[in-house]
Amino acid sequence: MRSFVIAATFFASCVVTSMAAAACEKPAAKPEIPDAATVVTAQMVKANNDMKAYVKDMEAYLGCAGLGRSDEKKELDDLKKFADDFNQVVRAFKARSAG
Repeated sequence: MRSFVIAATFFASCVVTSMAAAACEKPAAKPEIPDAATVVTAQMVKANNDMKAYVKDMEAYLGCAGLGRSDEKKELDDLKKFADDFNQVVRAFKARSAG
C-alpha cells in the first residue's frame, strides 16, 4: 500500500509539473487585426474576442515565465503597442458605423 501511495504521489507531481510547464508557453501567434475600412460587425466581435483571449494568455505567460526585467518590459511594450493598434481599428470602426 505504501508503494502505491508513493507511486500515486510521484505521478500526481509529474502531472502537475507538466501542466505547469505547458501552461507557461508564449501564445503562438497574435490574432489578426482587421482592416478598419472594410471590417463588418461580426468580424469586429471575433477580433475583439480573439484579442481578449490573446491578452489573457500573454498575461498568464508573463506571470509564470520568469523573464528578466528587460525581457518582460519588452514583452509588455509589444503587447501595449499591439493593443493600441487594435484600439485604433476599434475607434475607426465605431466612427465609420456612426456616420
